[in-house]
Amino acid sequence: MKCEKGITLAALIIYVIMFSLILGVLVSLSNYIYDRMQYVSSDSYSSEEFNKFNISFIKDIKQSTDARIEPPEYDSTGKSDVTIILSNGVNYNYISNEHAIYRNKVKIAEKISVFSAEKMEVNKNVKKNVIRIMIGTGRDNAGKNDVNFGKTIKYVLKYW
Repeated sequence: MKCEKGITLAALIIYVIMFSLILGVLVSLSNYIYDRMQYVSSDSYSSEEFNKFNISFIKDIKQSTDARIEPPEYDSTGKSDVTIILSNGVNYNYISNEHAIYRNKVKIAEKISVFSAEKMEVNKNVKKNVIRIMIGTGRDNAGKNDVNFGKTIKYVLKYW
């Protein structure tokens, strides 16, 4: 009798089922990792947009002794535009429809979901003007703000 080597039909079916299961698990794992990488990438992009605004704003704040914040103008969706006018002649505009911040009509940051500004005075030994800014970056998904990165910072204007 000859020794026949090979696989049976039952073994072949088992191998195909096992291969399909392993492939399904790998595809699911791959999709999960890809989705997480998109989130991490979006989060790091959001902090970059905040840093672009922050670096520019700090430089201008240190050269200004006073600032004026124009009242927000609300559009039909309830979102508001904010304008900050510094004493050194620099204007910062947040345009809510574009989700962008402009410095003297040049876009410096985009994908800004939330932006508000408020002027305060601090009277300790020296009178100081302070601007408190709340900023949130991220995507705007179907009218909902998807904030990945948010911060509230108080900036002190030049007071000497």
